[in-house]
Amino acid sequence: MKHILSLITALLLAPLAVLHGASGTPQAGVPASRPNVLIILVDDMGWGDPQCFNPQSKIATPNIDKLAAEGMKFTNAHAGASICVPSRYSLLTGRMPYRTWNSKDAKKTTRNGHELLHFPLPMLQSEPQRLNLATLMKRQGYATACVGKWHQGMSTKAEPDGTLKMSPVDFGFDYYFGFDAPEQAPYAFIENKRFVAAPTETIEDHPGEGVTNPETQGAHWRKGLAAPEWKFEGYLSTLAAKADAWLEKRTKNQEQGAKNTIPFFLYYAIPAPHAPWATASEFKGKSSAGQYGDYVMNVDAMIGQVLTTLDKLKLRDNTLIVFSSDNGPVWYPQDIEKFDHLAAGPWNGMKGALTEAGHRMPFIASWPGQIQAGSSCDELICFSDLMATIASLLGEKLPDDAGEDSFDISPLLRGEKPAQPIRNGMVHVNYGSYTLAIRDGDWKLILPSWIYTVKDGTITPDAIIETKGKGPTDKFQLYNLRTDPGEATNVFTQEPDKAKELFAALKADIARGRTR
Repeated sequence: MKHILSLITALLLAPLAVLHGASGTPQAGVPASRPNVLIILVDDMGWGDPQCFNPQSKIATPNIDKLAAEGMKFTNAHAGASICVPSRYSLLTGRMPYRTWNSKDAKKTTRNGHELLHFPLPMLQSEPQRLNLATLMKRQGYATACVGKWHQGMSTKAEPDGTLKMSPVDFGFDYYFGFDAPEQAPYAFIENKRFVAAPTETIEDHPGEGVTNPETQGAHWRKGLAAPEWKFEGYLSTLAAKADAWLEKRTKNQEQGAKNTIPFFLYYAIPAPHAPWATASEFKGKSSAGQYGDYVMNVDAMIGQVLTTLDKLKLRDNTLIVFSSDNGPVWYPQDIEKFDHLAAGPWNGMKGALTEAGHRMPFIASWPGQIQAGSSCDELICFSDLMATIASLLGEKLPDDAGEDSFDISPLLRGEKPAQPIRNGMVHVNYGSYTLAIRDGDWKLILPSWIYTVKDGTITPDAIIETKGKGPTDKFQLYNLRTDPGEATNVFTQEPDKAKELFAALKADIARGRTR
């Protein structure tokens, strides 16, 4: 508890929306044209894991810390959702995931005694024509690649000719290497549209050992088909090698006669520290946060490896690097007690929650000479903002049917302090219970679970109603994040007018179908 209080105090005392420069002033003049773009998205890492965000972290993260020292750290950055699939959808499309809920896809289900509508997770596979970051940059002449976890629609069985009907190369990427999800079959690497080795063997369910929840932590995976001799331990190094090889190959091709330098976009989706915690041997036992901490150290080393490759290939100076995590950590109160490590930092909750820990992410942007080294920004931003920001950097105007929830944060990257916030609020979503929360300024309203349905641009019921549940998620929750950043005190009953105001704003957002 003392760590939580000290971190919250530090956040409250920090100047809001101020950019602090330690060293390295942006060069005068216009940013270099058409920068390379590297997005490093890790999986299930918490705000409080990197030491640059949480000095009391029990995990050494020298490479993430170095990236922060060389760029800008965003302390109020949010994923589009608190679990994997909708979060990645938001990052790639600039669109919030609840926009996809409609009647034609709805199915009735019963949970916790409530009948409700179930909607499929939003994926690019359902919207093949939607503009995404890869197709945006592809039409700007970029070389594009995705390495790692996809989770936006992937074929799991090969056609008679050995090809896969669907993979990331169908969504704007020239090259792909990875798999759909780390703990779900098939366990086999995919390169472009083929399995590297076909999944022909079956592996059994494997619960984690020595962890709080063996179904979500540790060396946990589910039964399914796997490639012969598939091993979980070591697949991170395979992905790292493929990312390096793609960068090296395209650089070599450039040196062998291309007249004009072709910029690149690499979406490096590292599938860790999501379970299975398949830590390489050199990191086992090295952290003070158990198996999880060791795996985070393994991830940090992967990040260091790709940064070293950029330096070796002399690509770093004109490369915009964005680092973040797709949602909060799988880190229970028992884990905090056991290891005295706050994986989510001072924020309340964990992965899947609509409290801050579920979606407030470590977020770093680095671009030598353009983003001030050692700077920090407390402005509210969201994953969806990458679409408008990159379009702005490329001089492209987004069409009306793209990036509906995306705001251009390039002024923040340049160190400017806008007179008004670029983004004053956002709507968060938790797909575990299809529950929404709305943030407006310092205020945040979380709707009760299992009560409200959103579809076709409407919300039902269309007003605040009395709920009978006794658990915290069965009730409306209202917090002021300026005075109560840890979301410890629900003031819903004390501030009924503010709750109604936020509900009306949520209702209007859903009906409007866009933020921007």
